[in-house]
Amino acid sequence: MSIRLDKGARRAQLLDVAYDVITEEGTGNLTLARLAERAGVSKPIAYDHFGTRAGLLAALFRSFDEQQIERMRAALAEGGDSLQETAKIAASGYMDCLLSAGSEYEEICAALLAYEETKDFLQESRDRFIEEYRRVFSPFVSLEDAHGRALLTSMVGSAEGLARDVHHGTLGNDEAVESLTGIMLATLTPLVK
Repeated sequence: MSIRLDKGARRAQLLDVAYDVITEEGTGNLTLARLAERAGVSKPIAYDHFGTRAGLLAALFRSFDEQQIERMRAALAEGGDSLQETAKIAASGYMDCLLSAGSEYEEICAALLAYEETKDFLQESRDRFIEEYRRVFSPFVSLEDAHGRALLTSMVGSAEGLARDVHHGTLGNDEAVESLTGIMLATLTPLVK
């Protein structure tokens, strides 16, 4: 029988187990029933936390996003006094988090696209990063208008593309960080206040 945990701790435990299932068995084998079995809980507990398989995949994806933002914020708290430092920290944080998530991150993204209920989920994730980048770079540049959003969108898209290349081994992490930093600086330097 499972140890009794509060709702937040149980959810975290289930997400950890779900990540393990993906790592060991692949995304295709991740179901709420399999999650419950591996976590040693009843199926209703898994369903209570995530509702559907798509809900579980979305929760995993959101967890990666939150970790990425938290790491970037922590790194920026230690530095980020100039546009150049901030761009380097933001680029490095993005790549480091996705590398630590492993190829499972891409598998989760692909699986999310299969569900009608999550078709907008990946865009919502991009929107979170657009707003986080807007906040991070606001001491140096103004990105409040539609043009600013377009520039931020291009930076997030560049980060996603570079991260995919790193995952597929066609680009090294250092090169990706350097390239993303350069893209951010080339995009933002003309707008410096």
